[in-house]
Amino acid sequence: MKTMGFIGCGNMGGAIIRSVAPAKKWQVLVHDVLEETARALASETGAEYAPLDELLKTSDIVVLAVKPQILPDLYATLRKHAGKQWISMAAGISLETLAAQLHTEQVVRIMPNIAASVKKAVTAVTPHPNADKTLIDTTMEFANLFGAAHRIDEKHFAAFIGVSGSAIATTFSFLHGIAMGGVHEGLPYTTALALIRDTVESATSLVRESKKHPEELLTQVCSPGGLTIETMQVLYENGFMGILMESVEAASQKALELELKAKTGN
Repeated sequence: MKTMGFIGCGNMGGAIIRSVAPAKKWQVLVHDVLEETARALASETGAEYAPLDELLKTSDIVVLAVKPQILPDLYATLRKHAGKQWISMAAGISLETLAAQLHTEQVVRIMPNIAASVKKAVTAVTPHPNADKTLIDTTMEFANLFGAAHRIDEKHFAAFIGVSGSAIATTFSFLHGIAMGGVHEGLPYTTALALIRDTVESATSLVRESKKHPEELLTQVCSPGGLTIETMQVLYENGFMGILMESVEAASQKALELELKAKTGN
């Protein structure tokens, strides 16, 4: 059994470890600057706490689950350990930068979202062009343990962040906004939230299973002079579609800026 070491046990790293360690596909080692946090997580999940040097010596695959601003201080220590394979969760750090700093092309970038905590994350998987197939396959298997993994080209990584990684927050805002509308019309918030939560699940299931374009389904539920078309008119008049597109662009552009900053050091 291979050993997978996690550097970082924060919200995202911890959520993923809680899915991966109990699966027992790999021996899992964990490390964090907050040793008490890492030890508690290891005890909870069946993983094992290890000091950083021991984790790096022992692990076949190392998962970098630290914030991107932390990585520059770690590179010198990490690249001393040749022959490792790396999975990076650090936002805005390109494969080119990772390969240059780690002195290896055996690197894969992933970007999960917070739903990893309930094994429903949507995760982008982007391997270095020269990464071994075994590493790519392992990363896909790894990411599918805490949700759905999608392999994409790195040139689309920033767009993925806009459409999924950051847009999950847009979805939370949408759910809350509709629920507050329900409150305005007399529903208790908890009831309204439950209704729109289940409605969103029903809508996504219908898109997935019917394989119909969302606009085709939209027109099917809009009767001439009916209720739903009134809703759509308000959305159109207030630029709802444009706002959504701009929100994706904003997150994508920020991701590109972070990549450039990590590459140039400015």
